[in-house]
Amino acid sequence: MTSEGRTPAGQRVWDTVRELFYRDGVRSCGVAEIAERAGVGKPSIYRNFGSKDALAVAYLHEKAVPAQEILRDARTAHPDDPRARLRYVVAQIADEITAPGHRGCPLANVVVEFPDRTHPVREAAQALKTEYLGLFTELVSPLPVDDPDTLAYLIQTLVEGAHLTGQIFSPGRSAAALVDATDRLVDSYSRP
Repeated sequence: MTSEGRTPAGQRVWDTVRELFYRDGVRSCGVAEIAERAGVGKPSIYRNFGSKDALAVAYLHEKAVPAQEILRDARTAHPDDPRARLRYVVAQIADEITAPGHRGCPLANVVVEFPDRTHPVREAAQALKTEYLGLFTELVSPLPVDDPDTLAYLIQTLVEGAHLTGQIFSPGRSAAALVDATDRLVDSYSRP
């Protein structure tokens, strides 16, 4: 539901869950806590969003920058240089990892919270992650590399690992490692 379709109470719920879901996780926030923090009754949540799961799916869609938007921005920034486009996207992710308050990838966080692959929240997160994998495949396909599908998968793996190690160790070091490792990986797949 767009913000235009929400009631004022629904907007307060939305503003509350955007903070709570990212900071504390989707499962740890009950409907009663959301309602209390938003200053609304539980019926306002259901009237505006249908269910907590629908609210979580909407949250994921807001957090995920559309893959085609990322690709468009990279093509605009580097219209004639496919390698620079890939570096541009990886640099954007590295910047996210070092941003104040970053708590890892919200999509990956939800995947960990919802291990049941048939749960609608997990399915939404997985579908969005699949779009990002497709983005990396599009970015590496024009490069003179062997096996672009595997290379894209490996880059996605590096991204996931950098988000996680940024939470465990150092965000700056993880971001720098992501940039460096992606370059080295592409070099290792490059045809002579």
